[in-house]
Amino acid sequence: MLKQFTAGMATLCCMALVAAAPASARAKVDASQFSYVATIDCGKGSMVIGSGDDVWSPFVEIPGGKRLQPVEWHVAAGDTRFDLVSSDPPKGKRTVCSYDDGVATGTVTLVKIR
Repeated sequence: MLKQFTAGMATLCCMALVAAAPASARAKVDASQFSYVATIDCGKGSMVIGSGDDVWSPFVEIPGGKRLQPVEWHVAAGDTRFDLVSSDPPKGKRTVCSYDDGVATGTVTLVKIR
């Protein structure tokens, strides 16, 4: 009887850890972790995101941790214009968002990372 109880408790503990994993995946994020911090607006209000040096590095919402993958860029920095399209974009619903990092402004198309 004790072995069944122990096995049942072990199963419940494992299930609790699996259920908690999505919550921990969206832990609060600090802007100092990123090379670039920008404001984007995808139609539901603006949000602050952080990203790396590579134009294809994922966007991470600050402080929420939601991750988005850029697949198209149409921005200008001063007199220079950038129109880039990913050659290997991930599948998913695309959302066009305004983009402003204080230097470059324009639009970026994003796919939610699952």
